[in-house]
Amino acid sequence: MTNKSTTRTTSKQSTAPVSSGLAVTSLVLGVVSFTGFGLITGIPAIILGIIALNKKQGERSMSIAGIVMGAISTFFSLLFILFVIIMFIIAVPHESAPYEDSPGINEDWFKSSEV
Repeated sequence: MTNKSTTRTTSKQSTAPVSSGLAVTSLVLGVVSFTGFGLITGIPAIILGIIALNKKQGERSMSIAGIVMGAISTFFSLLFILFVIIMFIIAVPHESAPYEDSPGINEDWFKSSEV
């Protein structure tokens, strides 16, 4: 009788999804954009998320989360900048009446009060 030793090669394939650096970076930038760096990190989060989706790299949900958080942060940052500009325009004094014609102290008052 011959003994045949059979060796089985079992390859364990990883079932974990391959994460892309673009998707992870998009997600991280999207999270960081909520800390006050809306335009600085929000816009790159949107761009990198779209690139990761187009290349079909990594988890799709991470790319989408980065895009959504970046978009929300960018929207509110732009809204805040618009608010500041409008408040600045309102706060700047407008020259509605010239100072010479305004009632109050004028040159005649100084002349009449001389002792």
